[in-house]
Amino acid sequence: MEIIVGTNNLGKLNEMQESLNTSKVKLVSYGEKSKKRVDFEETGTTFKENALEKAQNFAKLLERPVLADDGGLILEAFPTLLGVKTARFFHEGTNDHEKNQQLFDLMAGETNRRITLFATLAYVDPQGESIIVEKSLVGELTHNEIGEEGYGFDRCFYLPEIGKTLAELPLTKRNEHSPRVRALKEITKRILEQE
Repeated sequence: MEIIVGTNNLGKLNEMQESLNTSKVKLVSYGEKSKKRVDFEETGTTFKENALEKAQNFAKLLERPVLADDGGLILEAFPTLLGVKTARFFHEGTNDHEKNQQLFDLMAGETNRRITLFATLAYVDPQGESIIVEKSLVGELTHNEIGEEGYGFDRCFYLPEIGKTLAELPLTKRNEHSPRVRALKEITKRILEQE
């Protein structure tokens, strides 16, 4: 089965495909169907609203069902600072290491280092029917980068229950914890059940 994904990030798309670890589902970029790049403005105040809005816009554009996602980081010490604004919070053009450093600078001297990573996936057909799955992962922000694996916040996202950062875990273990991977596996299962 083919599932169209509303994203311009082909790296993310490839990672999502690999994490599914099945030949039953093939994820394809909406760009393969529309042949043009589209950027929809995100106007939602929650990850759910943004993912749903994105999926609805792509489904209308293509007149086909589309899967879209939204997600981000919430700092318990500064609950309104990131969230749906996570991508916009970081300086434009910064790499993962620089983003992590920005977090370390922000949290310098802060004792409450609890952080939550959120992922929301929405699958919408042109008639407006939708499936939404949300997952999260709670951890602590380290004081410096630890580990070599992964990307994004993996090197500063510490899991107290296992005593390691995500970047210290092999891919299969990282995928077990990843909110996006867990949400993706659940939503594809539900999509396949509908077919």
